[in-house]
Amino acid sequence: MLVGNTLRVNVRWRPAEALAIDDALSSGLADAGGVPRSGRLHEHDRLRAAGAADLAWGRLYEGHVNALQLIARLGTERQRLRAEDDVAHGRLFGVWNTQAADGVHVTTVDSHGVAIAGRKTFASGAGRVARAVISVGCPDGSAQLAIVPMDRVHTTIDRSFWRPYGMEDSDSFAVDFAGVHLEADDLLGGAGDYDRSPWFTAGASRFVAVQTGGVEQLVADFGAFLRRRGAHEDPIQLTRFGECVIAARTALLWTHACVGAWMRYDEAPGEIVEAELLVTVDAARSAVERSALDVAERVERGAGARGLLESEPFARRLRDLRMYLRQPAIDATLLRVASSSLTPRAIT
Repeated sequence: MLVGNTLRVNVRWRPAEALAIDDALSSGLADAGGVPRSGRLHEHDRLRAAGAADLAWGRLYEGHVNALQLIARLGTERQRLRAEDDVAHGRLFGVWNTQAADGVHVTTVDSHGVAIAGRKTFASGAGRVARAVISVGCPDGSAQLAIVPMDRVHTTIDRSFWRPYGMEDSDSFAVDFAGVHLEADDLLGGAGDYDRSPWFTAGASRFVAVQTGGVEQLVADFGAFLRRRGAHEDPIQLTRFGECVIAARTALLWTHACVGAWMRYDEAPGEIVEAELLVTVDAARSAVERSALDVAERVERGAGARGLLESEPFARRLRDLRMYLRQPAIDATLLRVASSSLTPRAIT
């Protein structure tokens, strides 16, 4: 049993198997406002369950949900229907935005669409993602989203790019799109739509939920380890475990705070509720990161060298968690939280 009011998950749930069970893919579908059809709580619970089962799969599932919400919110009716059909046929979606100096850009424009070139890095699920939502640089300096049917275009996957400390199974390779032609119907929304507020910044609540699930499962594994080793009455180990329980519960409470803030925004969008949503998600990012690092340190100390052998669940999960915590601009979230909290709109 996981800590607190958490989901019961099969810890042997692997990415390949997860694609075929229940509504794992279809649960990402959203209405025209980008609101999950299954509701915000169910969305975040599924993300937590994915993170608890396998953080690499959680990363892929979060990208799948993100892509479907972008298509629901920005796409044409034809694009939405096509996405639903793809999901019904078991096709995985993803969002690939990260790039270096050689990023993806338009090379030519014709009457049918655009030709693109350049690379995306950290393209999670490359080789498994069938529909990749990518950002494409336009000649005027703006960015345009596009839905790339990966099974119908030729791209080059650079697997040598991905030699990570953790999250190896997320297959976050580099992908070269040189020579790919996109039809006009592959273009999604308008220029600059991807990073519009609050969806871009507050969308971080999705990976916060995945991280929380990973933390909860790590604590559950630690408790089982202590019982198995007969150390569950040792006062030092009990102290460590108690601190882990509190940290996991803290992460869960912040995830639920994100759910509540999203629900209030979905029900009545406005300047004040948007500001509350943004500062809540920013605060949750830092709070969950801190909780995860606290748990990781205590598990490493409590499990010891023997517990970090590959025969135990900790080594891989700790590597994956520490790697997955390295999300962009975490320091900037603290600055925004501090600035917002010095105004009458402070967190209450």
